[in-house]
Amino acid sequence: MNQALSLIFETTLSQTDVNPCYNRLLIPFKKLIRDDFLTPDETRILEEEEEDEEINNDEAMGVGAILVDHRNQKWGVILKRREVKKDIWTYALICGWNDIVKANGLKDGDYISLRVFRHRGILCFDLDPRLALS
Repeated sequence: MNQALSLIFETTLSQTDVNPCYNRLLIPFKKLIRDDFLTPDETRILEEEEEDEEINNDEAMGVGAILVDHRNQKWGVILKRREVKKDIWTYALICGWNDIVKANGLKDGDYISLRVFRHRGILCFDLDPRLALS
């Protein structure tokens, strides 16, 4: 690892976070603990895609990243920005999220934290799932 882990997001997973039909984890801007985890180039890529009227959410390429789960298994993911409602923005981790949910046994009500780090300049996320307190 090239840098220490920085906590950026914690949440209790909802039904839509683990539903295979959606295949994404939403990370609302307003719930971010830190918002300074992207490089200027990554920020520019995401902002240019959202400003391009010819590109919709599904066509935007996003920023490639690696997600590492608590078993140290690595997953390729893509980070995108989305406007979910007028002036309400979120990041979305997509492409492979369903596989991560299945492999980690994630379900509605589970609590997760997401930390970020860089490895050889590549954006990486560390996923720490914990069972919900019942």
